[in-house]
Amino acid sequence: MRLDIVMPAHNEEHRIGTTLDSYRAVCSDPGTRFVIALDACTDATAEVVAGHAARDRRVVAHEFPKLGKGGVLMEAFARSDADLVGFVDADGATPPGELLRLADAAGTVGGAIACRHHPSAVLPAARPLRRRLTSAGFSFAVRRLLGLPYADTQCGAKVLRRDVVDDVLPALTTTDLLFDVDLLQVAADRGHRLAEVPTIWVDQDGSRVDAVKDTRRMGAGLLRLWAARQRRSADGVPAMPLHAANRFERRARAVALADGLRR
Repeated sequence: MRLDIVMPAHNEEHRIGTTLDSYRAVCSDPGTRFVIALDACTDATAEVVAGHAARDRRVVAHEFPKLGKGGVLMEAFARSDADLVGFVDADGATPPGELLRLADAAGTVGGAIACRHHPSAVLPAARPLRRRLTSAGFSFAVRRLLGLPYADTQCGAKVLRRDVVDDVLPALTTTDLLFDVDLLQVAADRGHRLAEVPTIWVDQDGSRVDAVKDTRRMGAGLLRLWAARQRRSADGVPAMPLHAANRFERRARAVALADGLRR
């Protein structure tokens, strides 16, 4: 089965080259493509990628205006015609062999997502405590509000079958860090089965995610996703009890108020 591996990249000149070296060496199948979705890069990322493309025609670059991670992924998905479409962070936190394991699993179900919280997952370097706590809290909120069963919605490595991509893509609306949740929610609401696979995850320096600031923003976005889901009555998805949403909204407001007082 042909596989497209999409890597969203915004100013990744110092990391994308090493990641492509690794992926090109391990993912040797000539039917595998490495699609770099350039998100308004202002550094030398495009030049680094062009150097790889000159040596390996499986490397393809698409340049976009600033669309956010979700926006460039949706555009790259729409341009792909592969049997399997996956995406992975450009920093190389997911080793290429782990992405290929997801592709193998996705071939038998609708798709597969990597999980860092599974007992069998391997994280050679411990993630900072603040990021672990905010990640756990966000995962709990996703399960409570949207009813998704996944322990790790935000891990940046996922592979979907072509038919699943074609079905969910028109319904996706989120272009920021909530893209992964939007993707998983729409897939679940449309009846697609996705496997959660324990992964090896090598935490990388230079993350642009602010553990506190971005989690607050994602919490507000999660409420918007919940509200949008309530309006999609045509899908026949039972609504999450209102009291659960009210509790989450009150908590989000309290955090925002406390943050404003500290400033």
